[in-house]
Amino acid sequence: MVVGAYYPELAGGSLQCRSLILALRDRVRFSVLTTTGDRHLPSSAEVDGIAVHRIFVDPKQPATKLMALPRLLGRASALAAGHDIFHFHGFTEKMLVLFAIARLSGRRIVEKVTSVGWDDPIGIRSRPFGSLLAAGLARADRLVAVSPAVEERCRRAGLRTDRIRSIPNGVDVERFAPADDRARASLRERLGLPRAKCLVTWIGFWSREKGPHVLFDAWRQARARTGVPTALLYIGSTDPAHAEVDASLVSEVKARIAAERFGDDVIWVERTDEIEAYLQASDIFALPSSREGMSNALLEAMATGLPCVAAAVPGVTDAMIRSGHDGGIVPPEDADALAATLTEWLSSAARRAEVGRQARDTVMKKFSMATVATQYLSLYNELLAPTP
Repeated sequence: MVVGAYYPELAGGSLQCRSLILALRDRVRFSVLTTTGDRHLPSSAEVDGIAVHRIFVDPKQPATKLMALPRLLGRASALAAGHDIFHFHGFTEKMLVLFAIARLSGRRIVEKVTSVGWDDPIGIRSRPFGSLLAAGLARADRLVAVSPAVEERCRRAGLRTDRIRSIPNGVDVERFAPADDRARASLRERLGLPRAKCLVTWIGFWSREKGPHVLFDAWRQARARTGVPTALLYIGSTDPAHAEVDASLVSEVKARIAAERFGDDVIWVERTDEIEAYLQASDIFALPSSREGMSNALLEAMATGLPCVAAAVPGVTDAMIRSGHDGGIVPPEDADALAATLTEWLSSAARRAEVGRQARDTVMKKFSMATVATQYLSLYNELLAPTP
């Protein structure tokens, strides 16, 4: 597995990669090659009994990329000698080098395209060295599209259809499962969350694309309209050391919270290894993100039985949620529309429970990690099968 970050670093790609490994480790021998921005993490370690090899790179210091190149080449070459497949999660400049090593070693390549507008075969062309990146991407033996939107872009780019596989992200439905009222109350007490307020939760890095400021506006409106005691829970890093964090956005929202005296009702969790506990303690989940591939956080919240409202990302969120049935879909950056859905759900515990049950059912049918892992195992076996 090749991924941009890996546990204990938390990011969507790393969490999905780890979940897949855990589901298949009794049938597939894995190693992980990853970059890291944390100098304190060891260069080699075992995580969950899996060998993890880390190369330090600071995204804000380009010189570290050049310094890392010899180590990356050496480690990738060593891994190629003992593995049959290179499975890439996402696509960055370093993948070009690793693709070349895999090809020269005669190894098969699986490339998971993770985000519309970023690493899909069309969106990637807008990035620096985009033409080179797109040409490298096209050399994968199989491209995995996590959503209909990604698959459509692969086809529009002219990639051979026999090399495209549609496999969604998956979620551990045993870890992410609903909690009853008693368990929810116990979790709130342990986690220091308000006991008697309807808790609206958001998860992600603090970037404008993720829309935490849109949710704040919508939550304010819904709170005023309903008069229901409610709190807003933000889970995710605000540390500007992370490339995705917009420090000005953090300051802007915090200033508004202070000015409007919402401090006691807006809760911040920078990092947690117990994301399932926070979701089980919540009442509503909101994802007003304007760009996604297939949100892990949204899948996890749905699996936990929460009513979830997401911004419309065609071919992505509408492939996960049927609005009005197992969740809600609203226009991107539309705080008023988001507020309307929050108002409805804040006003009715029965409606929240109904939508949450349907959300859980959708995940069980379409997005359980057990099902997704079986699809990947079939893909690996297909690539290693003798050529007729």
